[in-house]
This record gives sequence, structure tokens and C-alpha cells, in this order.
Amino acid sequence: LPRTSLFLSLSPRLAPPPPSRMPKAERGTPKDIANRSKARGLQRLRWYCQMCSKQCRDENGMKCHMTSESHLRMMSVFAQNAGGIVEDFSKDFEHMYMETLRRCHGTKRVNANNVYQEVIRDKHHVHMNSTRWTTLGDFVQYLGKVSKCLVEETERGWYVQFIERDPVQLAREEAVRKRHDAERAEEAKVAKRRAAQRAEAA
Repeated sequence: LPRTSLFLSLSPRLAPPPPSRMPKAERGTPKDIANRSKARGLQRLRWYCQMCSKQCRDENGMKCHMTSESHLRMMSVFAQNAGGIVEDFSKDFEHMYMETLRRCHGTKRVNANNVYQEVIRDKHHVHMNSTRWTTLGDFVQYLGKVSKCLVEETERGWYVQFIERDPVQLAREEAVRKRHDAERAEEAKVAKRRAAQRAEAA
């Protein structure tokens, strides 16, 4: 055999080195900060499990979660009372939406989608696909039917206006309105008196 072939035949086969694993980013490094920022931020809706309040980072993570023991256990609970659980999620979503509308916009007329975007800033908000409403338009129309909001559909989408029903807030607004009316009435009296004085002087 040629010397080269003889050397190859006698030399032991070396196993390929094991694949190196990426070390975990040290705390405080730019990589660690970026990872934490991604974890805090809003992830994709289809990779969120409402029953487990679990946000997955990607499709593979969602598949792993759906086969996990904890998820299967929660789905077993859901199967026993699906209607009641969906109703609870619906009430929670409605409460979050109405609170955001009332707190941030009061009784101003605003775009319904803008309010929705403010709601979903919360990473752990109740997702609409877990409620009994399939679209934001369905939810807005529901608010109009139950007289919780004044709703209007326009070329730019649905608009909502919160209807204040808190008796304390209504009394406060009524007091402000009466004060403004009294001030305008007083201003009108003063203007009338001055006009009469100018007429007498002339």
C-alpha cells in the first residue's frame, strides 16, 4: 500500500467534537438586557395560552407547552366548564377595556381600536380570542346594545364614548355645570347693567 493509504488505514477514526452550546448571557450584559426586554415585551398572540397565562417565544415553544402536563391538566379543567370559563374571561376583558376607556379618555369620543391598543400593552391582558367576541367590532356593538357606551361606525373604524353612570361622578359633573351656568348668568347681568349705565350717561 502507498504510505499515505497505510497511514490512514492504521490511524484511529477520531469522533467529531460535540457541538458547543452557547453559554447563557451573564446578568447585566447587553445580550442579557436584550433577552429580558424581549421577555417583557408583547409577544405574538397565537403563541399565548390564556388558560395557563403562558407566553411562548415561538411556535416550537408553543408546541412544547401544549404537550406539557400542566397544560393538559388545565385543558381538562376547561373541558369540564368551558362556557363558564369563557364567560369569566369575557367579563375580565370587558372590565379592562371599560376601565382603560374611563380612566384614560373619560367621556370623550375615541377610536375603539386605540383603546384596545392601550389595553393590550399589559403583557398579561385577557386576549380577545379567549372571550365570546370574535372581533373588536362585535365587542363594540355589544357595548352599544347594553348601553355602556355610545358607539358609531365610521370610515375610520368604530368609535366609542363612555357613558358615565357613577352617581358620585354624575353629581360632581352636575355641580360643575350649575356653577358654570351661574357664572354665565352673572356675566350677562353685569354686561346688561354696564350697557344701561352707558345709555344713561349718553
